[in-house]
Amino acid sequence: MIDFTTIPAEIANLADEGGWVFFALVALAFGIAFALLSLWSATRLPDAPILSPESWRALLMTPDPAAAVPQKLNLHLSRSSDRATSLAEIARRLFAKSERRFPFAFLLISAAPLIGLLGTVSGMFKTFRGTSAEAVAAPIDVISAGISEALITTQTGLIIGVPTFIICAWLKSRHDELVLRYSRLESALLQSPGPAASAAATNPSGDRSSRSLF
Repeated sequence: MIDFTTIPAEIANLADEGGWVFFALVALAFGIAFALLSLWSATRLPDAPILSPESWRALLMTPDPAAAVPQKLNLHLSRSSDRATSLAEIARRLFAKSERRFPFAFLLISAAPLIGLLGTVSGMFKTFRGTSAEAVAAPIDVISAGISEALITTQTGLIIGVPTFIICAWLKSRHDELVLRYSRLESALLQSPGPAASAAATNPSGDRSSRSLF
């Protein structure tokens, strides 16, 4: 059974043995956590135009979104002189924020193992100093401290980097799925005529036919 009362002491011990690199990794972990929360929020389409974020997510996750386009979106597109430009602007509003943030999140995550490797190098330097002729009277203490720093920082970098990379990759796949579904919806809306065009196609000479009756 885990004794949670010893966790603060264990963390303090890790911070003491891990050195300054351990604190850098902890700060990086908070930055990655904030970036992932921001990405999760962005994939929920908070800046969705015309429809609510919930309506957009439901529409994009529909098996046939082109057949379930809300009247409000149809009305907006029918009033636009250029449907392609309007749909491109909607896509920008929906996905631009997350597309900007994914590279930064992956950059932070990839930095975690590298900073852990920096701690490995720092610990090895400390180990070599312990084995040098100018070492202190008890070199084994310096050697063990260097090895401990190398192992702790390497392990911490991997513990931070691997799970967060998996989470970020899952969020990226979710984002890519929404973008793909929107692209299919966009193609269907561009190929189908708008409401006004449909009415004109149904009765292309409505006014002339009415006048010919009198």
